[in-house]
Amino acid sequence: MRRWFFLSLALLVGASLVGLAVPLCEYQSPLTDLSSLVLSFAYQYHNDPYGLEDFDLSDGLLRTEYVRLYDTPEFGFDVSFENEILISTVNTSEFSTVADGNYKRYFSSEDAYFAYAGASARSSSSFETIGLSFNAGLGYGRFTDVTPLAKAVRIDSYLVRRGSLTAHLHAVDQQIIAREIGSAASYESLADLLAVVQDIIEGSGLVRSSGLDALDISEITRFIQEKGFSRYCGWDLKFGLGVAILDPSGAVDDLLITGAFNYAFTTTPQVQFLVQGSFSGPADLLETNRIDVTVGYDFLIADFLNLSAAYDFSRETWASAPTDIHSLTLDLQLTPVDTAAVVLGISLEHRPYYTEWNIDVQLSIQMDLL
Repeated sequence: MRRWFFLSLALLVGASLVGLAVPLCEYQSPLTDLSSLVLSFAYQYHNDPYGLEDFDLSDGLLRTEYVRLYDTPEFGFDVSFENEILISTVNTSEFSTVADGNYKRYFSSEDAYFAYAGASARSSSSFETIGLSFNAGLGYGRFTDVTPLAKAVRIDSYLVRRGSLTAHLHAVDQQIIAREIGSAASYESLADLLAVVQDIIEGSGLVRSSGLDALDISEITRFIQEKGFSRYCGWDLKFGLGVAILDPSGAVDDLLITGAFNYAFTTTPQVQFLVQGSFSGPADLLETNRIDVTVGYDFLIADFLNLSAAYDFSRETWASAPTDIHSLTLDLQLTPVDTAAVVLGISLEHRPYYTEWNIDVQLSIQMDLL
């Protein structure tokens, strides 16, 4: 199972590096505003075939995820929220909630140095109390939304496949289309934006003699309006100090040393690569600390089919004794409509004292509300 997982991921990474036409990460947008709200639900029922009620299983998992990333030349902020509730007839119901928020102010609109302040909250059925901390510090880096250029590339690829274009649009024309898509809010109507995009495409001299037809215009409209599709690039690195107002272990007013890094990259509209990491701990950082690292990879196989893989690593160290948790997930997402999806997922998890990896296969339904 694990060998198949890593082989699939390697093949996808290799495929994403082939056929790069326009460097998406060179696109610069004055405004980055990305948001996602996902609800997912999974249910499992097992009836013991030997009639032992104690071995009957019925449980449900409700998961809510919200992410918002906003960035301008002067300031930016990010918000994330994740809540998971497990209800089971066998075990006691469990829940966990994680919420983070940061505000940053750039020293100059032309530079990437910034000062930031933020807060973090943690809650779990296994905690003695809620965890709450505030932090502030300095950092460097920016993120940019390259979705407009990714949409322009997808429009170009579609028109070439259908034969509406005799060759791919020049990179400059794709950049111009991206600028217009990125400025959609400045148009009085979608029809005005479509007219401009159509003029750019037909002005390239690469359109077939009959011109763009109704189906071409319809698909261009769909690409432009697609809300569940986003791509972004960039990175940031920050360090600071924090205060733990409440600690899950019961301690109060601990001074914390904190740090975090984020990296996002995309090579084609089909790919999104993301690395996130953070650490925190008191003054004796080597003896007591927490480290979290997430590596994610999304591959858009088709407009209705997406494959995503992720690796999560978490380490908590108390009295110089580390406790590690490793998690691998592979999800195949089928989207029959824009706002709902069916997900087939495989997850592998290893915790301390496990004699082998825990493997779960799950079928769930998701709804995108933003």
